Amino acid sequence: MELYTQEFMNKCIFAVMEIRLPVLFLLAILGGLMLGLSFPFTGSLFPLAFIAFIPLMLINVQLNKFGKGRFWIRFLLNYLYFLIYNTVTTWWIYYASAEGVYMAVFANSLLMTLPFFFAAFIMRRLGENKGLLAILVFWLSFEYLHFYWELSWPWLNLGHILGNQIQLIQWYEFSGVTGGSLWIIFINILGYIIIRNLRIRKENLKIQTPVFLFLGLGIIIPVISSLTIFYTYEEKNDPVDIVVAQPNIEAHFEKYYTPWEMQLTKMFRFADPLTDENVDLVVCPETAINIGMDEKMLDRDTLKPLLFVESFQKVKHNVPVLIGATTQLFFREENSAASRPFGNFWYEDYNTALLLDSPKPIQFYHKSKLVLGSEKLPFVGMFPFLKKYSVELGGTSGILGTGEEPEIFEASGVKFAPVICYESVYGEYVSYYIRKGAEIITVITNDGWWQDTPGYKQHRMFSQIRAIECRRSVARSANTGVSCFINQKGEIISEIGCNRGGAIRASINRNSEFTFFVKYGDVTGRISLFVALIMLVFAVVHYFKSLGIRTSTMPK
Repeated sequence: MELYTQEFMNKCIFAVMEIRLPVLFLLAILGGLMLGLSFPFTGSLFPLAFIAFIPLMLINVQLNKFGKGRFWIRFLLNYLYFLIYNTVTTWWIYYASAEGVYMAVFANSLLMTLPFFFAAFIMRRLGENKGLLAILVFWLSFEYLHFYWELSWPWLNLGHILGNQIQLIQWYEFSGVTGGSLWIIFINILGYIIIRNLRIRKENLKIQTPVFLFLGLGIIIPVISSLTIFYTYEEKNDPVDIVVAQPNIEAHFEKYYTPWEMQLTKMFRFADPLTDENVDLVVCPETAINIGMDEKMLDRDTLKPLLFVESFQKVKHNVPVLIGATTQLFFREENSAASRPFGNFWYEDYNTALLLDSPKPIQFYHKSKLVLGSEKLPFVGMFPFLKKYSVELGGTSGILGTGEEPEIFEASGVKFAPVICYESVYGEYVSYYIRKGAEIITVITNDGWWQDTPGYKQHRMFSQIRAIECRRSVARSANTGVSCFINQKGEIISEIGCNRGGAIRASINRNSEFTFFVKYGDVTGRISLFVALIMLVFAVVHYFKSLGIRTSTMPK
């Protein structure tokens, strides 16, 4: 009798699924497209983000009603949604590496499904409303953890969707980018509740007044707060005079096959007419010196690239120069997973920022946040055989050594953060520089891998977000892409566009005050992680209690 009943229930379930499954697939496709088109420069229709998660919430709630055995359907629909989102927003990685785009799109889409599986478990154990809260806290926990583990790729965190709307995100100085993710999901949850109550539960419109009120306040309060900050914030007048060079050297074939003399000549030819005795710093891009230099032999008197830079400095009043370089360290034995054999020695390559400020010793900093695939492989320390799968893009690609922690440079009496390329995606990491005393942020990068696609524009946008979070002006030098100056409100003061060579000069204000985000970091992410763990514990306890109840009621 029990088997017959179970078989009958399964037939009923699949009969319902046969009707509803096409609708659920359409919802997944629609939602994924809306979220993808909301992202900056792949549509930039940011209001869509505030409704794009509603289809996914409908899918996951409906699947809970079909009983057990819906794991693969849930996985397929969630994965389809995030596969569309990742493809629409980061397809341009293909221009740097076909393997890289597969890793970014397919792996990241898989990881993004995990919060919804946890939330579905909470929903089945503790009820739908707590499940909606679980969607919020598990997603924010996922984004928070995505900054710190081996597969870190936080490029598509939801708060970045608002990065091109700087007037609306001035309160990121308190919450960081995770606050934007919270805002987007919260509004989506309220939108889902309204649709559920009106269309599914057939409730009266009048009794939805509290939900509409929360929805209105949830939109209006952050907007008004941000606009108020934007139009009232004033920088303290404490200018630093900086020249930024953009040589516009093609990344794939020209950058690592053109003699360094020609590349440096081009950079300093652009910088020369703008540089005088009043300039505090000249900034050149990532890996501007593209030959490996032994750090233990860094000597202006013997290394020709450094002599070249110094010759420019001598005729320009000894102006300090921040420049990217490829450097190496040699060891007598294997030092880390990034070590490579060289005769009887081992060496590591580094993506390095150098500060040349004669007669002071050369300051250098190793890039610490490396790009998956092209600069590091996840878990290679545990599985050394993975080294052979690293993507070679030329220059310092492969598997690189990393710095231990952020370092600040000081020149002309100014302390600044030498952020290298991908590190600008990591808000809390950049805040470490600020806590160490950095008064401005410099970003050196090479955005030429992606050609004229949304990639370099999105990357520049992260520098604008960092300016807001830390209230620090930014000087950004790209090999190509966008070189620019950004003020403390995230506004671009001046820039050199993609596929153009040149130099720009500006006076940007330094700042020594700490924002809430700089002082305390990503509080939103940490609280979400704590709440998610508490909810998970309660759901697991409830699950085992229900098993005990069923066991005790079974016939002896």
